[in-house]
Amino acid sequence: MAESSGLSDEPNKKFQYYEHASKLLRNLNEMRKRPNLCDAVVVIGPTKIPVQKNILSAASLYFRALFDYDQHTTDTKDSASYVVSLDHLGIGANTFRLILDYIFTSEVQLEPSNIQDVLQAADQLLMSDLKDICCEYLNTCINPQNCIGIVDFTSQLSCTWWHAKVCQYLDANFREVSRHEEFLQLSSQRVEELLSRTTIEVEYEDQILDILLRWYRFQPEERKEETLKLLKSVLFAHQISKESMLALEEEKGEAEQEFHQELVSLRREEQARAFTKRGFVKVIVACGGEGPSTTEAGCFETKDYLRCVRPYSSGKAFSDWVDLAPMTTPRTGHGLVEVGGYLYVAGGRDNNCRILNTCEMYDPFKNCWKSFAPMNHARVGFGLVAIKNMIYAIGGSNDMTDPLTSMEVYDVCTGAWTPLSDMTMKRAWPCFVVADAKIYVLGGGIMGKFYESAEVFDTRSLTWYSVSPMRERRCDARAAAVDSDLYVFGGFRRIECPSAAHSGNACKLCGVEYYSEKKDYWVPLQSRFRAEGMCVASDRSQVNGALKYGDEILVVGELDMNGAVHSVRSFNPSSNTWDQVVVNTPKLQSRYQCCMLDLPRSLIHKLLIDRNASE
Repeated sequence: MAESSGLSDEPNKKFQYYEHASKLLRNLNEMRKRPNLCDAVVVIGPTKIPVQKNILSAASLYFRALFDYDQHTTDTKDSASYVVSLDHLGIGANTFRLILDYIFTSEVQLEPSNIQDVLQAADQLLMSDLKDICCEYLNTCINPQNCIGIVDFTSQLSCTWWHAKVCQYLDANFREVSRHEEFLQLSSQRVEELLSRTTIEVEYEDQILDILLRWYRFQPEERKEETLKLLKSVLFAHQISKESMLALEEEKGEAEQEFHQELVSLRREEQARAFTKRGFVKVIVACGGEGPSTTEAGCFETKDYLRCVRPYSSGKAFSDWVDLAPMTTPRTGHGLVEVGGYLYVAGGRDNNCRILNTCEMYDPFKNCWKSFAPMNHARVGFGLVAIKNMIYAIGGSNDMTDPLTSMEVYDVCTGAWTPLSDMTMKRAWPCFVVADAKIYVLGGGIMGKFYESAEVFDTRSLTWYSVSPMRERRCDARAAAVDSDLYVFGGFRRIECPSAAHSGNACKLCGVEYYSEKKDYWVPLQSRFRAEGMCVASDRSQVNGALKYGDEILVVGELDMNGAVHSVRSFNPSSNTWDQVVVNTPKLQSRYQCCMLDLPRSLIHKLLIDRNASE
């Protein structure tokens, strides 16, 4: 028939009906209300709920294992004869109905009264997607009044990522948390666990003393002896100020006088003890890159450096770069992201021009690096971005000529890389940025041709689509997101007119563009009249990073300001103004990757002491 109709020479094509899955779910949802189409019954107390085994098996690893185990011993011809009891799991009938609704509709109604039951049931039934939704909801509910309870609850379940996020919130807001009843009612053992943490965000040890005294005064008749023990176990007594000691001495209570005497004794014992700082300092880190060789004059080499600088200190520029532990492998053209307080580095090119698939992680608490699972593909000039606990590696090149379209994702919690759908275009050295769980891929190029096109990967639907192209073609640019909108900085393009300033390399530094996600259009941004902008478009300028920092975007790199080279300048999107942040550049290091990191104050304090001692 195909030959007679003239279709035999037509190419094969694959078609997809995009409403198929949702339509199928709607029909299955209707079918489950008919007991004759169900093949099992779930029993919870006196309640019997007809179910379909294949649907439950597809949604829950628990049910899949249960039904697989029973398949040789149970007669499934009669649905009423296959009975599954969930009483031993402690899952209520209403909770299970909510979970069934989610399985068939992908929607679940969460509220404070049911969130713990649904999350615990999702954990027991091994439904990771529902657990993530529950944890997302919990994340919106966190406040100083309830975060300790959420910390304890998530620690009991395998919610590794979300537990870490709640702990970060607890540390960052601990002074406010300690004022509420949830903390004041804790046992002395739990108070000791919390106050022993050096990650608590406090400026002075006096604030830990205040928190401890507040806990004591909530139940003074019962807590005097426990408080005396806590003074010894959680407090760095030698760091308590004279003012706080005097204020405690002037208290008229008998217990306060005992506390004062205990502190005097502890301070005497701890005089030789090392000074310990609690909490974190937010820094910019510069990782890897290239620069002049330290051993051969006139040569360049790939760097293993990891350095940090604090962007602001009391409103003044802070320009002192501090060396941290170097990477185990020198890298340039690599990817760098921060996830859960740790740095993750992947790919790049080493000193022997080998393109790498190896990866390593920096632990700021130990100031050391360790390897983690290698990527499936070696990559250089690629995108590495993070969304929650997932790290996405996209595109790049594995032979310095032909770019890749492949994408893979690394789950920090499971330690495995998984392939995802490819980009639609081959492009090396593009710009990557995340906004609203979407990964934007902007510009880049192939074999000397630069692009202005843009495509987006939606991590929720796992699909690619195109958006409006940029106004300017650019390669190796950097971008930052403000809500769902984008700001793109730097990168290079071919010079398209004879009057463009250059020194023979036929490329020019690009300016700044703004993208409105709502309106899907790009706008070039110019500096205000006679005001300093990002930098001069000279051969010396290079943008290495664009980092969101409060209400500003910090642009990091080698930024030529008419002769002087700055390493960090801040851009205020609201006022379209620029300001100087850090002048000094990291020594012998350029084309590095950078990001923000919360570094323990104790580490910075130690590194500065060690450096001053060696000078």
